[in-house]
Amino acid sequence: MRDRHPTDARRQSELTIDEEETPIALTFDTAAPYAMAASQEKPSARTSLSTLVSNLPDGCHFGQLPQDDADAPPQRVIWVEFPPNSPDNPFYFHRGRKAGITFVAIFFTLMAAYASSAFPISAPSMVAELGTSEQNVSAGVALYAFGFGLFPLFLAPISEEFGRKWTYIFSVFCFCLFHLLGGLAKNTATVLVGRFLLGGAGSMGATLVGGTISDIFIPSQRGVPMAMFSFCAVFGTGLGATTMVFAEIHLGWRWVWWIQMIVIGALLPLMILFMKETRSSVLLTRRARALRKERGLSDGAPYMSQAETEKETFLRAMLHSCSRPLVFLAREPTVMFFSAWIALGWGVFYTQIAGIPYIYKHVYGFGPVGVGMVYWAICLGAVLGMAMNTWTEVMYRRHAPTKGVEARLYGAMAGGVLFAAGCFICGLTCLPTVHWIAPCIGIVLILTAVMGIYITAFTYLAECYGIYASSAIAAQSFCRNMAGGAFSFITKPMFARLSVRWSLVLCGGLASLLALVPFVAFVWGPAIRARSPYSRRLMAMERDRQATEKAEREARGMDATGVEDPDAVFEDNVGKV
Repeated sequence: MRDRHPTDARRQSELTIDEEETPIALTFDTAAPYAMAASQEKPSARTSLSTLVSNLPDGCHFGQLPQDDADAPPQRVIWVEFPPNSPDNPFYFHRGRKAGITFVAIFFTLMAAYASSAFPISAPSMVAELGTSEQNVSAGVALYAFGFGLFPLFLAPISEEFGRKWTYIFSVFCFCLFHLLGGLAKNTATVLVGRFLLGGAGSMGATLVGGTISDIFIPSQRGVPMAMFSFCAVFGTGLGATTMVFAEIHLGWRWVWWIQMIVIGALLPLMILFMKETRSSVLLTRRARALRKERGLSDGAPYMSQAETEKETFLRAMLHSCSRPLVFLAREPTVMFFSAWIALGWGVFYTQIAGIPYIYKHVYGFGPVGVGMVYWAICLGAVLGMAMNTWTEVMYRRHAPTKGVEARLYGAMAGGVLFAAGCFICGLTCLPTVHWIAPCIGIVLILTAVMGIYITAFTYLAECYGIYASSAIAAQSFCRNMAGGAFSFITKPMFARLSVRWSLVLCGGLASLLALVPFVAFVWGPAIRARSPYSRRLMAMERDRQATEKAEREARGMDATGVEDPDAVFEDNVGKV
């Protein structure tokens, strides 16, 4: 038996050890998603303390696995968990590792956003060389967004089952490869196919990052990395056009693709070096396999991870993984309404990406460089959105003990008002008789608000849906990018028929209605989650995981600093509903 801290003996007398406790086994069946648990018994902090009075590896404890045959006795197993304060637990990776993971993931997001606006700014030389039309340029913007929306339904949920690291590496490799395809294109069809595939590969930069941040940061620490991620997603869009306009003028449209390919190629080895596996279920499954190989049945039972008990055939797992985001979108009001709100915001965002050349060329007579410089308004909006998020974080830390996860919504409520105001300002001032800076002010307000909404959509959903954050985020990403693609297609025809002015005023009217979403969530969010088959249970799982970690550290006399206070931050007032 291992040596124990003196505090352990005292704690042992206070805590009852139940070595036969049945674990929760979550299953997600799209036909019956409300039947989620094979057992209603909660995991207990006392159970894992069995490692203190046995010869089992640290973090492991005896338990029972129910059999498919109800009459058969349960199988005795040894559940494999992370030891308290384990450096293998993604929540407690050292700071350098977390920084490296966050950097490469967020830089991928930056480059994915960069590619969205670098393409339309290169339109003049591409149209001249390939003999294509301006509408096909808009189609390239739209297909990129469609790829962004569709691919995560297949790829991001798979990462939840098989791990994130290799999904990232494969996506970066494909993102680089599809830039090569676009740079070598001899006709418009190849360019458009390349844009769709490029959007699919780049979508991992937006979809996986939210889940990765949820894997390695406790809820109270997620605000800053989520803000950095959202900042890069918006700032990169403005940066692409403002820098690539010079490549378009001096080198031609192909070099817009080549330069991006070079940068992505440099990211690939960094991704291989710094990205580590952050999916807890994958890490625990690997540990269980290693212990089975090393110790066999010598400890009286096979070593198992929770994830292994839910193993499905690949086809069935693929079906569930692809359908889960759509199930969330159809049955989870939180996902549904936030997706609709961010979809409108992203639609207006893509209206700016595709429409800025039209507005400033036809209304104000700007040349290519002047049009490219207008995209700095998007970058400024991202900077101000980042500043607004700083205020949001202050409000969150101040009100989280009483408001729970709804304390994330202060910035979104302000953003909803700014978003509508920005649309009205940009639309009503977009006239030749009004100075060109006026619509730019509207664009800055729109992007400031969109960034606040974007951060909220990721952070709020990540905290509500825990380990299945990538599926919830994939659902809103689907709506967001499909709306962005649709708006890209209709932007120029809409401007031509309604005028720029009334097109954006119409968007402002819709934005005014959807601005109610965060206010409704702030007031009735706990009641909505109380009726959710997924959110309530997944938040409870994360709360219990934090409670277990805290209890084990205290029982061993270890420092509990850095462990989330489950009673403060996870309080969702469900019991009051």
